[in-house]
Amino acid sequence: MMEKSNNENQIPEFKKIIAGYSDDELRKVLKKRKLYQKEAAEFAIQEAIRRGIIYSEQDLFAREYMDEPDKFSIFPTIESEKTSTKFKTSISRSLLILGVLPVIWGVIKILGGHSFEGILIFIFGAAWSFTSFQLMRLENPNVKLIYFMFIMAVLAAGYVIRNFVVINSLTRIDILITAIGLGFILYAIGFLGSLRNFK
Repeated sequence: MMEKSNNENQIPEFKKIIAGYSDDELRKVLKKRKLYQKEAAEFAIQEAIRRGIIYSEQDLFAREYMDEPDKFSIFPTIESEKTSTKFKTSISRSLLILGVLPVIWGVIKILGGHSFEGILIFIFGAAWSFTSFQLMRLENPNVKLIYFMFIMAVLAAGYVIRNFVVINSLTRIDILITAIGLGFILYAIGFLGSLRNFK
């Protein structure tokens, strides 16, 4: 972002990017200015003065522009709306793909003569995929859909453990793998839920 141009008349890339920021985005840059390279931070300050967001560098001592230390959080803090949208889309897409597995398993069960169980699994997979698609499509994830995904994930884990019990092959490693898989899925859903508070 800060590479020097061979052409002195060419505007550096970081200036184009910062100049294109909205006032709110520019305020966030001012607050996190210590994380930026010196030239970029200085340009952001001058751009803010030009726009009348601040009147001088002395204004940066206001509490509004003081960078507070990061608090511990299970989920990373996303400060860019574009990045937040990318994360939301990526997580939702992964959950959508995950929903294909029970759909396939349901079809296998139906073809194997276990129609009732197969239909239930197929419906579960379809509901999971549809919910994931809705979360990916919505600009701000619906909290009800998040809770619904949590419930379905727990039900899926219960089904897997039940199957291990039925065939008398439940071992500690089975429980561990199921717990890890459920943990990753619940974390992804929880992270998705944390993104709804971005705005």
